[in-house]
Amino acid sequence: MAMKSTSGTGLINALAEIIALSVENQIKLDALEQVFEKTNPTVHELYLAEIKMLREQRAGRLNLALINNLKKKVRES
Repeated sequence: MAMKSTSGTGLINALAEIIALSVENQIKLDALEQVFEKTNPTVHELYLAEIKMLREQRAGRLNLALINNLKKKVRES
């Protein structure tokens, strides 16, 4: 039983570290965006356009992966 508790604690600690890193990265990105907005509006617009493009690419890749996964399941059944 002690082994389960230890591995569970390790998993919780790892998850907490991932969340902390994610929050820290979001803070840095928010600060970067504010600097762009205040110092160079043109760069800020380019930055926002790049984010939009990357989100669309990610969504496209995710959709393709989901479609391929569904096709695989249909073939297997």
